[in-house]
Amino acid sequence: MASSKNAVLVDPSVFDPAAISQDTHAFNQKLMDIMRGAPKWYEVGAEQYRKMRERGETPLPPLTLLDSAEQTSIPSRDAGRDIPCRVLRPQNGKPISGVYYHIHGGGWVLQTEKSQDIVLQNLANTNGILLFSVGYRLAPENPFPAGPNDCYDAAEWLVDNAESRFGAPLKYIGGESAGAHLSMLAMLHLLQHKESRYNSFNFSGQILHFGAYDLTNLPQTYNFDPPEVLVLDQDLMNHYFDAFLPGKSLVEKKHPSISPLYADLTSLRGRLAPALFTCGTSDCLLDDTIFMSAKYQMAGAETEVLIVPGGCHGYCMFPKDTKGAQADVAMQKVEDFISRHK
Repeated sequence: MASSKNAVLVDPSVFDPAAISQDTHAFNQKLMDIMRGAPKWYEVGAEQYRKMRERGETPLPPLTLLDSAEQTSIPSRDAGRDIPCRVLRPQNGKPISGVYYHIHGGGWVLQTEKSQDIVLQNLANTNGILLFSVGYRLAPENPFPAGPNDCYDAAEWLVDNAESRFGAPLKYIGGESAGAHLSMLAMLHLLQHKESRYNSFNFSGQILHFGAYDLTNLPQTYNFDPPEVLVLDQDLMNHYFDAFLPGKSLVEKKHPSISPLYADLTSLRGRLAPALFTCGTSDCLLDDTIFMSAKYQMAGAETEVLIVPGGCHGYCMFPKDTKGAQADVAMQKVEDFISRHK
């Protein structure tokens, strides 16, 4: 008999369109209305679009920076080049029980370590943890493997320095979308490292929201067809892939160093950290979460999956009180997961 945490078997009722609330339908429609006619990053250019996003000239609100956040940097593998990072500590007096290594999303092209201060501060306050977000290099200016290498360097630095620098051990790793993809790659990088201090390191947990784990598109990417663009679609994904992986063949894109769905996880049985995967049913990356979480559990890892009826791509990054977004559902699941994996 499968346990209640068994991730291979997902309650089929969550995929029934009838399970989507009217509030979520209304929220998704509002997002589609906002995105209608909005400029696309590949039309105006990545650099210009990033500036527009900071000024609030895209469908997303402008950047909000918190005074509680600390901007810092760590050394990279390249002489003379540092990696920018963002640190957020609990602001409510809670002691720091561990460090959460966060990797932001944005299709490997957009956003920075400064993009999610509010969400990360809430995570820090709620869970009594320190959030450490890495500002990895972005495509198309810095295509693969630049961004992943920065994430690997930050992972190694945290293994070596989290306790002495922050007074708490590295415990968690996670991110959203491209950040979930890079989080999985970073964890696998450590487990497969030639040096024992890295390959013997054990995370307390992985927290992976609506990640991309096969960078050649799974069926849902082709089949997800809302009346208008709902945050992310096949066209946007293909442009992200082209920017991140220029000139890569289909076979090359399926290499485990790019698409972790193809990694041999069975060789890591007994060493994989407990993982929480979340995704909404109104997300073109739904299959990525279903397939990756199933494979993860098949390798013997403790695996939990939250599938949110009607949840759009990015659903958990909205304020928790946003009607219909269901961010509160995801954040409660994250809180429960962290409390069980201290």
